[in-house]
Amino acid sequence: APVLLLLLALRFCCPGIHSQSLEIKVTSPRDITQLQVGQKLELECRIDKNRGVFWIHQDKSGTLHFILSVSSLSRVTFKGNQKPYRFEASKKGTFYYLVVKSFTPQDEGKYFCIMIDNQMLYFSPGQLAFLP
Repeated sequence: APVLLLLLALRFCCPGIHSQSLEIKVTSPRDITQLQVGQKLELECRIDKNRGVFWIHQDKSGTLHFILSVSSLSRVTFKGNQKPYRFEASKKGTFYYLVVKSFTPQDEGKYFCIMIDNQMLYFSPGQLAFLP
């Protein structure tokens, strides 16, 4: 985890590291601007390689939180190896999914998927998720 934190710090301090091969989109709800408390939020991250991804949440104060990782073999690893009841993850081909099962105010912020390939760190564009 310390290495991941260092890489994350480099991403936010150094403009030379850019997202290049990851796309993120909301698959549920249809209209992210109408997100409600208790609603399911499903994010999809598409990558062009079979490498696995990390899902990160940036809260409203700007603090980054590791949520989970999904390996190229579909193995999901949660923070502290303890599965939180709030999140689910899956993989289908080169599509990686993160589900916030019941959205709460603490889930507001920006979500990223991250891939490491050839010792390079690739970030998706951040996906904003806020209550109206």
